[in-house]
Amino acid sequence: MENNQAYDSNRLSLGMVDLSNIRKSNMIYVDKTKLLYDIASQRTPLFLSRPRRFGKTLLINTLHSLFEKGLEDFHCLDIEKLWNDTTYKVVHIDFSILADDNPEEFKRDLVEILVQQFKVGDTVSKFDALGIRNPNIVLSEIALNLKANSTVLLVDEYDAPLTHHIHKQNELNDIMRILNNFYSTVKQFTDKFRFIFITGITRTSHISIFSSFNNLKDISLREEFNSLLGFTQDDLVRYFDQYIQNASIILKITKDDVYRRVKQYYDGFQFSLESEQTLYNPWSILNFFDSPQLGFTNYWFQSGGSPSIIMQYLKITDSFNLINYKDSKIYKTRQELSSRYEITTIPPDILLLQAGYFTIRRETSQTARLVLPNTEVEDSMLDLYLAANNIRISNEAQKKIDELSMNIDQRNLQEIISIFNAILNDCVSILSNIFQDERSIRDIIYAALPQELYLQKIKERETTQGFSDLELLTQKTHMVIEFKRTRPDRNAKTSLQEAIEQLQNKQYGIGAFHHLKLYRVAMVLSTDSKSILPEYCREV
Repeated sequence: MENNQAYDSNRLSLGMVDLSNIRKSNMIYVDKTKLLYDIASQRTPLFLSRPRRFGKTLLINTLHSLFEKGLEDFHCLDIEKLWNDTTYKVVHIDFSILADDNPEEFKRDLVEILVQQFKVGDTVSKFDALGIRNPNIVLSEIALNLKANSTVLLVDEYDAPLTHHIHKQNELNDIMRILNNFYSTVKQFTDKFRFIFITGITRTSHISIFSSFNNLKDISLREEFNSLLGFTQDDLVRYFDQYIQNASIILKITKDDVYRRVKQYYDGFQFSLESEQTLYNPWSILNFFDSPQLGFTNYWFQSGGSPSIIMQYLKITDSFNLINYKDSKIYKTRQELSSRYEITTIPPDILLLQAGYFTIRRETSQTARLVLPNTEVEDSMLDLYLAANNIRISNEAQKKIDELSMNIDQRNLQEIISIFNAILNDCVSILSNIFQDERSIRDIIYAALPQELYLQKIKERETTQGFSDLELLTQKTHMVIEFKRTRPDRNAKTSLQEAIEQLQNKQYGIGAFHHLKLYRVAMVLSTDSKSILPEYCREV
């Protein structure tokens, strides 16, 4: 249904994963059913990898509805004129609900799910009497009684149990063995299934969906399915223009500015080398439409940007170099992008790609460059650095941060420096070499500051003369900060002079945000004391 009605926050399907409820409640459903038809028409088992919060579960539930109820939930959608298949028994397994299980619990709960999903209650007593708690044996017994092409198998988050146990090798091996046997049994009875569809985040080797399913088709990087999950720019205009208009009124900026800023913050994902179409993260953009008064907030990290695969991986490796991610020039071949890796030895950059921190941009027909898709993910990478290193902002520093807007408006430079130093004191070890890079220090300060309606933060804003270091916007003031660090060949006095000259020569902040008072400051970072030097900071 197109957005031809007035703004109504109740029409946003935020957090909804049941198609029937979405349609019956007159919520906005972005129609991807032409692509859904292309998928559901296939007879080959399919696999799709996407980051969290991109709508995989809604996709699985939509396929569930289509195969179980036909077109009942698809009135006025594109697929209504295309689909003419019959209905089927649908078996829907969500492995995310089993992620916390130990191996014995995992086997028991998977058996219960199989019995429940296949609706074979009359055989439960048989399994109990024989003491059978082995999923592949139970599946074999059930499948023997199925008719050919009678059943649809939908598997969501196939890798959740693996990523949860990545740091517990013995449990990981046991669960991997259970899953291998399970998928081998599915492969053995492929003729019983009209359709098999599997989703996950990672592409994991030594799991039978990839080895036993020699006919499994991985559509994750296929051009025709690039926009299957996520919203395109056309989707935003077609379905959510009234929500853009509402945000412009609340934020007191133009509608064009809202479109520009949501694109900067939430767009940029790409899943195919051939496609140039970028995508919005649905979770983030719907949250923004629901609460535009909060400004352009980072919704992704707290809800899905810190998936267990990342945090658990960090427990078994020290190969992440998160703080230097932005300067990395990372290129991957098509083969590397589609390759499968052992769950414990996934290359960090591939893992960050699969988890949604990186996305791809075409370099050649066979090569992609890994880039950060948008500002929200860039912020999330910084948040991940803090979380991975168990860094927390102290209550004392947080109280200071809460007063930052007031101090900016009052041009209280010494107090602003005190706030920044409190952040660095909490976040940077005295042994850290992070002060070898002034941008990394800027990024730490940036990550610790909130993104609020009354305090907007921008780093490396592009101008005709270059890129500014850090800009902070209150309701009254536009503050531009240029950082320079001391080096063996550049003392504090020289560093300050270079920062002042850069602000003047590059004209950072001049002509921007006319409704705000401009406040430009040069700040010097000391490599030795690992702090900002108050005596070497000046308003320009």
